[in-house]
Amino acid sequence: MIASTKKSREAIKYLQSAEGKILSYLKKIVGNKDFSYRTFGTAIEEHLTDVIVKILTEGGFIKGGSDFSVSPNKNYFPDFELKTTPPLAIEFKSGNKSQYRNGKWVMVKNSENDMGTLNEWPRKIEKFGGDNIYYIFVIYNFNDTTKEVLSVQVAPFYQFIGLNSGKFLKYREKDGNLRPKNFGIEPPIKTLKQFEELLNKTIVYRSKRIIKRHRLIIKKVAEIPKKELD
Repeated sequence: MIASTKKSREAIKYLQSAEGKILSYLKKIVGNKDFSYRTFGTAIEEHLTDVIVKILTEGGFIKGGSDFSVSPNKNYFPDFELKTTPPLAIEFKSGNKSQYRNGKWVMVKNSENDMGTLNEWPRKIEKFGGDNIYYIFVIYNFNDTTKEVLSVQVAPFYQFIGLNSGKFLKYREKDGNLRPKNFGIEPPIKTLKQFEELLNKTIVYRSKRIIKRHRLIIKKVAEIPKKELD
């Protein structure tokens, strides 16, 4: 198998050099099909798979079906695995620069999509090694008058994750889902080491917030007269 003799670093460099090809392919697909802004982010995944298989085959990194695997469902990680040495995990992410709010379309700075949960990342990094996990991030602009793919970037996953005002990883409180950086800004997280340090700090920070909130709930319940609880 060709893929097993190729290094993952060579493969990702080759894929990064083909960002323009991926963008052109997606623009052509959008021009030929009627996509909805509601589902484009997921509908595009099969087309991303097709084009990266084509590109990696041309580069000699894929010779047959055993050289890669595709996620069987949306809950499986990664979306695409290349059987290089070591294996390369590739996730597909996308963000719409337009959102429908209060009856009208507006331009936004952040798509606020799921970037994996705080609790999941240690397992993912242990399995693949943090330097072998990459995102293909597609930025598009879909509204009632426009449907266009703006850019495609292939980079380490942590370069797409944002920071909150407290300089912790940006996450959603209720489930710990990480959130992306704003469109068009430089990555606030430059290295895997920086991400792992921030991940540990953010997990502790969120845990303390949850404990504090639950203590307040318990205190309020304790103050309710027993008769009202019966």
